[in-house]
Amino acid sequence: MKQTLSQSWKFLTSKLHQPLPLNHRESQKLLNLLNDSFKRNFDREFPPGLANTDHSPNDHFQSLLKSPLLSVDNTRRSSTLDRKMDIKQDAAQVRDLVFAVKQPAEYFRQRVASGAANMASAKLALDNQMKKALASPSVDAKDSIRASEMGALMTNWLWSSGRCEDLKFFKDRDFVARLMPFLVVEGQYKPIWEWLQRSQRIAAPSRNAGSLFHKDVGYFIKKLVQSEALYGQSLQSAIQMFLTNLRSMAQQFPAPQQYTVSELNYPAGVYLIWLLVAQSTSSGVDESVIHSFDRSLESWVHRPLVACYRSLIQLLRPQQRASVQAAQLISAIETCETQVTRKERLILIRVGLKAVDFLLANDSLKEAAQVMKTLQLRFGVELGIGNKPADRTGDDEDAGLRSLNLLLAT
Repeated sequence: MKQTLSQSWKFLTSKLHQPLPLNHRESQKLLNLLNDSFKRNFDREFPPGLANTDHSPNDHFQSLLKSPLLSVDNTRRSSTLDRKMDIKQDAAQVRDLVFAVKQPAEYFRQRVASGAANMASAKLALDNQMKKALASPSVDAKDSIRASEMGALMTNWLWSSGRCEDLKFFKDRDFVARLMPFLVVEGQYKPIWEWLQRSQRIAAPSRNAGSLFHKDVGYFIKKLVQSEALYGQSLQSAIQMFLTNLRSMAQQFPAPQQYTVSELNYPAGVYLIWLLVAQSTSSGVDESVIHSFDRSLESWVHRPLVACYRSLIQLLRPQQRASVQAAQLISAIETCETQVTRKERLILIRVGLKAVDFLLANDSLKEAAQVMKTLQLRFGVELGIGNKPADRTGDDEDAGLRSLNLLLAT
């Protein structure tokens, strides 16, 4: 019974799926039959003697060979290969970016070793390393930055690649802004001073005031003191660093080029003044350092503005009454207002607003209102409030002070 069922299954299977020839002889016999059949049908459709007519067998074969079913689309094949290559390249780029995020320093070391390092990959590595340092909840950001040794890595690359010869990397301000905190935290001051010395030699022959390189150097100095104040030792250390560089430049540039000293140091100096005023109660800067900084104003501030900046610094001296400080500032503003350019008028306004912000923070509301009134009278057009002061009630004046305080906070 079992054998009968097996035979029946094989029989039905053979009917559904005809077996292939089992040996060479049967295969040859099948091939001969197919050839004979094809020849008979072909002779019937194309009798002998039609080779030179419009119905030539060759034309028939040509039409078959030109059939889209038998043709190879090289364009499609090429585009497919291109897509595959693009996918592989995209995958490689993704792996590269993931590696750059997880191990920024090692990523850049490998780029340097392979000769593929450039400013873009340097900024990417610096960015990722800073994010990694700030994102770690268990490790202090400065310790993480210091342990990465990214500043030393970047410095070695800049020297080995020849970028320190002409200091063209100064022009990439995004790179300078990213690099400086690492150099300061790691204590890489030696290359910083060497670059500044070199920048003075490059800038000295140029009498083109306002040149792009001068502005780039000024930005570099500003980022140096900013990083020292925020990431380095202290605001006092940043001011001392500024004064050291100022003295060095004063010796490097002859008297006719003293404007260059002012141009290179002005952005950093003004930043330090704003930071001093903002951190007046917690700056921790010695009185002697503030005094030295005050005395340096003549060497880097346009003369008509010296009195205004000095009056602003005087606000930090607790031994003077707020009324005296406000009166000195108002007098300086009124004197400077007739001597400055249109651009410098905006600087005077900013000095006044900073003073108002400081006085408000120290509960000197009356003195803040006096400075505000002076600004309104002298700079009504620039402030968009007209030339004449409007009559105000006490409530309106308090509301104006609060609004100005919000403006300064932004």
